[in-house]
Amino acid sequence: MRYFFFLAAAILVAMGGGGAAQAITLKPCAIPNAKGPLLCGTFVVPENYEHADGRQLPLKLVVVPSTTKPAKEPVFLLAGGPGGAITGEAGDISSTWLRKEHDVVLVDMRGTGEGTRLDCDLGKSAAHPEELMEPLFHEGTRYAACAKELAKKADLKQYTTTIAMRDLDDLRKALGYGKINLWGGSYGTRAAMVYLHLYPQNARSAILSGMSPMDERGPLDYAAAAERSLELVLKQCAEDTACHKAFPDPRGDLDAVIAALKIKPAKLTLNVPPAGKPAQVPLTVSAFTDSLRVMLYDAETERRIPLLLSRARSGDFSEFANVALHHGVAMKESIAMGLLLSVTCNEDLSRINPKEIPGAVGNSFIGDYRVRGQMAACSVWPTGPIANDFDKPFTSDVPVLLISGNLDPVTPPHWGEDAKRSFPNSLHVIAPGGHVSYNNCLDRVKQQFLATASVKGLDASCIVNEKLPPFVLPSKA
Repeated sequence: MRYFFFLAAAILVAMGGGGAAQAITLKPCAIPNAKGPLLCGTFVVPENYEHADGRQLPLKLVVVPSTTKPAKEPVFLLAGGPGGAITGEAGDISSTWLRKEHDVVLVDMRGTGEGTRLDCDLGKSAAHPEELMEPLFHEGTRYAACAKELAKKADLKQYTTTIAMRDLDDLRKALGYGKINLWGGSYGTRAAMVYLHLYPQNARSAILSGMSPMDERGPLDYAAAAERSLELVLKQCAEDTACHKAFPDPRGDLDAVIAALKIKPAKLTLNVPPAGKPAQVPLTVSAFTDSLRVMLYDAETERRIPLLLSRARSGDFSEFANVALHHGVAMKESIAMGLLLSVTCNEDLSRINPKEIPGAVGNSFIGDYRVRGQMAACSVWPTGPIANDFDKPFTSDVPVLLISGNLDPVTPPHWGEDAKRSFPNSLHVIAPGGHVSYNNCLDRVKQQFLATASVKGLDASCIVNEKLPPFVLPSKA
């Protein structure tokens, strides 16, 4: 009870920006699906630390208190994206093993949550469902209108990973914590690496799943990563007797579908959210190939790919179209596109030379539509300077558990291997699966790692017992 009262009380701290004291009040709160008590509050930070008395940003905060007292060092969760609001995960986190010994802290990154969300409404209208079907950033320079509108309430140059990690460290101090554990997936690994670079003395350990390294250049790398993943899936099908018998030439199926859609998009009737009314929607080659890329993220959907390619070659595009539609809706609802652009235009796209694109995308099935679309969007988006050493190698002795999916279509396992150069005190576990893999073995390894904050003696041998699901065959579809 004493610990709970401490968290629920107002905590006064010296802010890192202007030096002014700030009170954080955490109060018991209710969140759907939550198990056990939660505490909610708001952490206010200056939008521009150089002008700390200017516009202030209220960052939504949820703390999942440990069920063990005294608790061990807290775990700060870092969302993917960029653009996702991490506090939406609090209900799920509350029912996991994680809170048994650790407070779990979830704070929405500036630009993602209530009160600070940088949203763009392009492609959200049910009146234009074809907008929802297409990959992100096919709107290109139309984002200029969004930037102009958002500039009325935000300085878009102040929404970067480096500044967000300053917010995070100020929050650490505000909550009275010493060293913290970081846990990030996908873009969250980039955020964690920035924190480890800037504040290594304040980190006890880090779990990084689906490595997004500092020298990654976003969409320039997507095509090669997705092609690698697809090749591995099709190779596994060829080596599986039942899959190969059912689908002797899935690559030929894919090539035939792409060739046909380049000539003429498929006309489909789909139930369009939110009302679910039927509408006729064209499935273009870019929408189709991006759906295929998205299917590679998850082991369950990835095992359906040979079957769905066979069906598509026969004219049945229904599942690809549904994936395209629902993924498009989910991304545009869950990701703050303005924040995504503010981060990636500064940190990734600014380092891409257009002359590199042909060589980077090669003959990959998704081609160059994503990188060129995002470059077009960034050409009209305000950007600020980034640190000269932002993408330069650095070394940290903080213990790090690195996790990769062997079929990951966006952050391939070799990026995890590369990260070991920055983290000599690390272990890299490659698990069967797609992006940001989860399984029982990884849960046990994470628990052991957080308990000791050490990779010495960390046993990840159970990973060999984790298997991918079987391929879905026509008789089981």
